[in-house]
Amino acid sequence: MKIGIARTQITPQGPVWLTGYGDRDHKSEGLYAALHAGAIYLEGDSDRALILTADVIGYSPPADATMRQAIADATGLLPRQIVLTATHTHCAPFFTPWIMPGEIEPAYADFLQRKLRSVSIAAIHAAVAGRIEFSRTTSTFGVNRRLPDGKGGVTMAPNPNGPIDRDLDTLWFRNDAGDMLGTLTIYGCHPTSLSGYLVGPDYPGYLCQHVEADTGAPALFSTGCAGDVRPWFPKQGAQGFLRPSLPELEAAGAAMALEVLTSREEAVTVFGDRLCIDHVVHRLPYTELPTEQELLTEVDSDDPRARDWSKAMLVDLEAGGLATASPHEIQALQLHPGFRIIFLGGEVLSEIGLHIKRRLAPATTITVAYANGLIAYVPSANAWPLGGYEVHGSHRYFTRPAAFTAACEDLIVKETARLVDRLT
Repeated sequence: MKIGIARTQITPQGPVWLTGYGDRDHKSEGLYAALHAGAIYLEGDSDRALILTADVIGYSPPADATMRQAIADATGLLPRQIVLTATHTHCAPFFTPWIMPGEIEPAYADFLQRKLRSVSIAAIHAAVAGRIEFSRTTSTFGVNRRLPDGKGGVTMAPNPNGPIDRDLDTLWFRNDAGDMLGTLTIYGCHPTSLSGYLVGPDYPGYLCQHVEADTGAPALFSTGCAGDVRPWFPKQGAQGFLRPSLPELEAAGAAMALEVLTSREEAVTVFGDRLCIDHVVHRLPYTELPTEQELLTEVDSDDPRARDWSKAMLVDLEAGGLATASPHEIQALQLHPGFRIIFLGGEVLSEIGLHIKRRLAPATTITVAYANGLIAYVPSANAWPLGGYEVHGSHRYFTRPAAFTAACEDLIVKETARLVDRLT
């Protein structure tokens, strides 16, 4: 097969509104580390794939469509062959529509699109005959953030006994001479270590920095199914989630990088001559939709985010009604029948990714969330009865009319299995 990898910087050139937290009230004040994007081009005997990574929170469905079409126009690839992934750092520019404080940065959106186009072209031009190796280890970084409150609900607090996918997966790309071309690491933990007003890539950026220093080749990162998992920096006597210092955050990234580099000793060759990639778009149903009267009541809410959401929903209602389901994309890259990567739209909870891995066993499966259209949080079946932010409270930030139903997990797993059967 042929492999090409390229990397570029996507740090904003001046102050910008950041996205990911609902309490920011002004633009960024500098940066603690640069943001990067990368592209991995893979060409097998009968198909091609382009995986892009970026230190951004993700892409709304309209932004995803625009970005992928621009890359398709520039490269000649089909949209089904192009995957957009994100590290999901919450300290990156506000460039795609969410209900968040501040304003969308259209200049940055244009800048990012140009960068993704150029890095895609560079990766394709850099393609040489090569091979892929794969290593899987585990990491203790991160913790489930949904703690049962004993009253039938949950609070957002560390839950060491909660579900989490601890697989720390790395693809090692080499040319035929054995020289390292680059790496791609996947782990399922929210990059929400820091907040504030400094631009930065969170722990994935430091992980990549240390891996790249060792290999001498571009190190890229995509976030797995992490909708209910976040970084945890516990201190004796302290409760809840604490913000780390920058040295503590870099140390966490360096520790994960060491886990990655140590796992390289056990890496196995993955044959990619049978590479194929395809996608499916299916529907995830919403719960009961809000009425016009309920929306009108929220227009005068003291919460500015509630006001923004209700106004957006009223516009949709007046334009013909509220949708009863959301399109959801699943993309599968299969290197051969025993090894595949599943890319899922949305902030997918960890149990869904684990369910997919069990369903597709004994084949090796990597699950990546925050891919392509970031539609909203997607709750697992077990999470749904307990409610909480990920189930009932988050859909408004994504301009969704209602929460998703408890059926979503089974729907996603079944559609993923059908897609894989089609490839196989």
